[in-house]
Amino acid sequence: MGRPVWQIKIITLFWPIRYLLARMVNWPVLGRWMKLSFKGDRAQYIPVQVEVKPPGSMVLPSQVVENLIRESSYRFILHRCLCRSLEGCRRFSPEIGCLFLGEGAREIDPALGREASVEEALSHHRKALDSGLIPMAGKLRWDSLWLGVKQKDQLVAICHCCDCCCYFRLYRFLPKEAAAGLQKIEGLEVRVGDACNGCGICVERCFIGAMRLQDGKAVVGEDCRGCGRCAQVCPQKAVQITLLRHPEGEGF
Repeated sequence: MGRPVWQIKIITLFWPIRYLLARMVNWPVLGRWMKLSFKGDRAQYIPVQVEVKPPGSMVLPSQVVENLIRESSYRFILHRCLCRSLEGCRRFSPEIGCLFLGEGAREIDPALGREASVEEALSHHRKALDSGLIPMAGKLRWDSLWLGVKQKDQLVAICHCCDCCCYFRLYRFLPKEAAAGLQKIEGLEVRVGDACNGCGICVERCFIGAMRLQDGKAVVGEDCRGCGRCAQVCPQKAVQITLLRHPEGEGF
């Protein structure tokens, strides 16, 4: 059995100071220990709600998530999204909780959610996409810590993230070595075209602060994780996302 609900409630008391805790990772002594919380992370955003134009025939990002769900030995849906519940999200429903896959998910306290069939998990995933949320797939040490899962290598998270509440917003304050576990899909390119009028909406909505305005146009920075939110919210449809190779969902 994983961590009981009462212990998780104690852990979430630190939510209001999460950005301060992220900055503390840069501290000399304490930071060295806190970096261990991110050791071994491997996660990627899957920009399924934007047009991705691969050359020739390949598996698209949207299919990667569905394949993970179908091939998993066990599926568990949280009753609520922890981040949106703690933040009081007004854009997206907190009732669309994270989906956890693999044998490690069997350890999660049943009071936090429910086991799901393949079709139930797929329906949950598609409901999240229809509401405008963007999935992140991966193995995160923090998930195994707060859930109390011992089989951390057998726990894959499918988080349906919003840019306003997502836990990953704190990655803006982490040193590069600690934030390296959240990577853009290899072969994914995000470009801003000539239609950009410098409205700044993409800059405001970028969860990691990778977009900026330069000479009246939006520019994609090196910290971009390829979530596709900028393309999704751009009123001018000036942001293009191109996939040049097969996404590696199988490695999770």
